[in-house]
Amino acid sequence: MTTEAILNENGSRAPLYSSRLDEQMERLCSDALEDFKQVTRQYAFFHILFFSIAVLELAAFVLFFSFLTKTTIFAFSLAGLLLTGFTYFVLLFYFQAKKPNQLFEVRAHFLESSRSVLPFKKNTPEYHLALATGLERLLSTLHRLEYSYYQLPASFKTLSPLMQKFSAWTHWKDLHQMKELLLLMIIKEQIELIKIQPTQLEGHAHLANSYLNLAKLYMDPRKLYPDEDLLWISPEYSSLEMLEKFKKASLKAVQEYQILDSYVPNDPWVHAQLALIYHNLDLYQEEMRAYEAILKVSPHEREVLFRLGVLYFTHGLSAQGLRIYEQLKKNNDVKADELIACYDAAVMDEYPEFE
Repeated sequence: MTTEAILNENGSRAPLYSSRLDEQMERLCSDALEDFKQVTRQYAFFHILFFSIAVLELAAFVLFFSFLTKTTIFAFSLAGLLLTGFTYFVLLFYFQAKKPNQLFEVRAHFLESSRSVLPFKKNTPEYHLALATGLERLLSTLHRLEYSYYQLPASFKTLSPLMQKFSAWTHWKDLHQMKELLLLMIIKEQIELIKIQPTQLEGHAHLANSYLNLAKLYMDPRKLYPDEDLLWISPEYSSLEMLEKFKKASLKAVQEYQILDSYVPNDPWVHAQLALIYHNLDLYQEEMRAYEAILKVSPHEREVLFRLGVLYFTHGLSAQGLRIYEQLKKNNDVKADELIACYDAAVMDEYPEFE
């Protein structure tokens, strides 16, 4: 049985949560989400408040500048502006140090509440699996939340993209930090599960997927979702810190998939996941080997053939690429023409003046 089949079989078994427990977990996720929103909105209100005060003070200073120069009020007005700026930065440093602890508290409160309602005995596989599942459910509620913090009335629909961009700019970091905290705790619970059942493939498969999701958290969304129209992307995704975290999580995922491959050799699903990771890491030789391993088991996978052919042409292995082209052409596959269009990809990379 393949790893993918094992995961699918798990989904067809009796549900981990009873209907009552499911309702309780749904309520806990909703409460945790509200706690998170309350924490993050406080900081947004803090920034908006001081920004508004600064704008009003500057406007008043400019409008009444001629009057202020004739009185001692000028000195007090200037002192007020400086005091506002000083107060803002002092409070900003304080809140920046405080916020991570508040996010930890949101997660800790959710975990404590979840443990109190779980019917499973502590330190059992069901206990750790249930906690990981609850954390995954909470994580799913945060998807794209940064775009929907502030909703405009229908009459202001034309301003919705601008408001979504402002919402993302204001809260993307909060969402990123909270997702990271939840994913790390999911991984921790899954590792505890594996310690109890070291050779259970299902646990390793879930852990590998969690590491992969963690790696995706650090990826530039433009690379992760190339077909989506993203309103705003933080420049932090290009930082060395993000890149190092991405590589670390990706390599952890590779280790888990390699464990799966050792227990279920030549599993196409495992090699497809490895190919995805190698592609994101720009390890194209390893990506090609992963696709070649899939084709040894399923030689007629047209999508895999096409992707491998593109890699061959892109990296100067034209002979192998042409053999794949012939195979697709022989099967009257429409992807054959799409593939041969990539024949000059390597040349274009080396001699961009040809374009």
